[in-house]
Parts: sequence; C-alpha cells; structure tokens
Amino acid sequence: MKLSDIAMIAADTTRSRAYIQAMIKHDLIPNCVVVLENKSEQHRPGQISGSEAYGIKSDFGDLDDCWSEANFNPDESLKVTMEKINVSYLESGTGDINDPAVVDILQNRSEQVFIYSGFGGVLLRKDVLNTGKKFLHVHGGYLPDYKGSTTNYYSLISENTIGASSLFLNQEIDSGSIIERKKFPPPPDREQIDHVFGPRIISEDPSR
Repeated sequence: MKLSDIAMIAADTTRSRAYIQAMIKHDLIPNCVVVLENKSEQHRPGQISGSEAYGIKSDFGDLDDCWSEANFNPDESLKVTMEKINVSYLESGTGDINDPAVVDILQNRSEQVFIYSGFGGVLLRKDVLNTGKKFLHVHGGYLPDYKGSTTNYYSLISENTIGASSLFLNQEIDSGSIIERKKFPPPPDREQIDHVFGPRIISEDPSR
C-alpha cells in the first residue's frame, strides 16, 4: 500500500535498511524517500562497509520469534531495496538534514509526515522544523528514561533490556511527543547490537 501522505528521509545505514525492508514486508510503502548521501570517504555513524567485515550475520533463522519478526538483510543497500520494488526516491546531494538544499526539498514536497532515519548524532534544526512538516522518528531507547546516543547499553546495564520509542521530533534531544514505546529482552549476541539488533527494534513495531 502506497502511503500517499508519508515520505521518508534516510541515510544508507543499517537502521534505514532495516526500516525500509520492514515497511515493505508489511506493505507500507512511503510515497518517496529523500536520500541523505555520504560524500566523504569515511563511514558515518550507522554505516558499514560490509557485513562480513563486522561479523554481521545475514541468516537469522535460528533466533526466537521476538527477533525473527524484524528480520532484515544488512548487506542490501537502501537504493537496491527501493529499486527492487520501484519506490520513488530523490538524492539530496548532501548528508546533512539541515542543509538548505534538503530544506527546499522538504518545503516543495506534498507529503505532510516524514519518517526520519538519518545519520546518528544529528539534531533537526529550526529551518527543518519550520517547514510545516512532521518528522516521525524511532529512537533506540525507552523514553523518557534513556535519551541521547548508546542508550541501549545503559538500559542493558540498568535493567537488562533494550528499548525503542516512536515520537514526533522537536528541537530538544529526544523530547518530542511520544507515540509508542516498547522494551525488548536482551539480544542473544550483544556484540551485534549496533548493526543488527538495534536496527531490528527500530523497525519491529513501535511506529505502527
């Protein structure tokens, strides 16, 4: 089903790969994807050079139902996935969500809600938030208890869980209106939290 009033802003990270693959699996196709591009030779937060180099598995058939529901292929690039099912996308020419070129794209799009899955460590600034659009994000942490980055490491230490919270973003760090939040049991392989299980909990359920 094409979501005519919902678009996506995504960088090619493992989180975005999990996200778009999960949406396709559930027949929820964004009307358009605005791709944030990495123009640097260095990988940005959330990116990988290849699952083999990082020991990431592509076969998750041995996991229990909690994790297998959010199964995805971390090797498949964002563009390959979109082209497979003919999802419309625009290349932004920048990796910065706050770049004036991206702001122009957002202002000229008809969609009112944008799912945001950009590079890690970036806040949406005033110009983006003033476009009149809503920005739906799934934060890798159980809000408001765990804000900022690497939150799931803290929740594992504190209560042996990891979490995800869907919210509409504002200018504060992880402080927008919470739509849904959920806790998950610890993953079977904690060394793969960043590129496998973190992206999985983002894509599994909280925003639906």
